[in-house]
Amino acid sequence: MHFSKKFFTLAAVSLAALSTPMQAEAFSEAETKELNKAIHAYIMENPTVIINALEKHRADEATRKKQEAADLIKNNKKLLAGKDLPSIGNPKGDVTIVEFFDYNCGYCKRALPDLIKLSEEDKNVRIVFHELPILSADSRTAALWALAAHKQDKYFDFHKALMQHRGAKNEATLTKLANDVGLDANKMKKDIMSDDVQKMLTESLEIAKKIGISGTPAFIVNDQFFGGYIGHDGLIKAIKEARAAK
Repeated sequence: MHFSKKFFTLAAVSLAALSTPMQAEAFSEAETKELNKAIHAYIMENPTVIINALEKHRADEATRKKQEAADLIKNNKKLLAGKDLPSIGNPKGDVTIVEFFDYNCGYCKRALPDLIKLSEEDKNVRIVFHELPILSADSRTAALWALAAHKQDKYFDFHKALMQHRGAKNEATLTKLANDVGLDANKMKKDIMSDDVQKMLTESLEIAKKIGISGTPAFIVNDQFFGGYIGHDGLIKAIKEARAAK
């Protein structure tokens, strides 16, 4: 295919020229057809150009979203890791791990021993728990009961009991689990409707949505976000990176 010097000039500025209606009108109908034909021929001969462009777009979007999440994490520290939130470990630790979880999430259950082991191994880490009941109706019920347990300073005992429980999480089951760990179940039934418990759950759901968390488990280690189960080794690696970044 033979192209004139004018065509190459047009091709070189085609993307810029098509950016506004006024510039697009500078092309004659014949020039536009010639340019479109050449572009089509080039793409047909080099289809990987489209694939590479799509891959670059996906990579750019992933980078953009990661940066947005990092900015949101930095700007919402109080909501993510406030001192009144359920937590274990060192309240003044140099690294804070935030977990978003659902009591019906299999990988969340799998993550519990990792977090317990980590808190025993590293005495300079704080682990904060955020309820993210997204899998079923009884996930939300269990989350409210857990936050009610927090009002009696037995959040983690009840949290472990819930994570280790297999089966439905109805009122009878939750009452039994509460009694087993020394909680006042009758008080919990009232507290699940209290403003502070409802507010805490709402805030967890809202900050998760804001950051873009749509599945469980999800972890934040200082300012770095990790979606999905990363295991004990993954958490150790993230902690090392967080300390190195300081």
